[in-house]
Formats: sequence, C-alpha cells, structure tokens
Amino acid sequence: MRIAADGYIDLSDSRRVKTPGFHDHGVEPVPEEEAVAFLLSHTFRGHRRIVRPMSVQERKRIRLALWADSVSERMSLVDRVWRSITERVDITVASSEPELIQVVRFGSWAYPLYADCDVTRVIPHGGMPIADVKEKMVFELDLERKTA
Repeated sequence: MRIAADGYIDLSDSRRVKTPGFHDHGVEPVPEEEAVAFLLSHTFRGHRRIVRPMSVQERKRIRLALWADSVSERMSLVDRVWRSITERVDITVASSEPELIQVVRFGSWAYPLYADCDVTRVIPHGGMPIADVKEKMVFELDLERKTA
C-alpha cells in the first residue's frame, strides 16, 4: 500500500489495501479479572444481566477500549462487549430506589448490578469484597473459567 505525501491512499496500487475497522491482530487479551472490573466500572443504558463470561475476542476488545483515544471509541467497544454477554431484563415497577438485578462474583470480589432509573450499574462503584455481601443478595453466577 502506498500513501501519497498528501495522506491519500493510492488505490491504483495492486497490493492489498487495509480498510478501516476492527483489527486486533497482535493484541493480547486483558486478564479476565481486570476485564470484568473494567467493564463493570461503566454505567449502561437499559436493564440487562450477565448470562455468560467474556470470550478471548471480547477481552481483546476490552484491551482496545483501554487504549482508545476517544471516549466515544471506548464506549463503542465496551458497549459492544456488554450487549454480547448480557440479556435484557424487564423491570416493571419504576421506583426511586435502585433495584438489585444480580450479584456477579469473580474471585474474592462481588459486583452488585442494580437497575437505577433507566441504567444498569454497579453499586457501590468498583464492587466490594465477597465477605461484605449479604447472603440474601448472592445468586451464584460464577464467571471464573473452570479447567478440566
């Protein structure tokens, strides 16, 4: 691919042109614990709950989000991962208090997901040690991968 001095790509070049888009060649995935903590540090529109762990491709997207130059690029990548690992939850009663959707347990940390007005977020921000979680809040969804 030849790029002219004015910054334009010379399309008459017979070599392959790399188009804009998602290219993660050579990007290492973020460790799963760090990826979960980063993902759940965001607030998301709508009410959703996590139904599966992140794949390696999704953890690579989290790495790209960590490196993103703009907030819109970061949120685009994070939102894409969030929507792929979650499913919609119907909350019928609109209350002034946040409603607990689920508690995500990863290692020694717990992330209580709440439906707060029209968003889903972790309260308290950043999660809490599993020892501080009340027994009635835990809905066993362990995202740690088990090996045979």
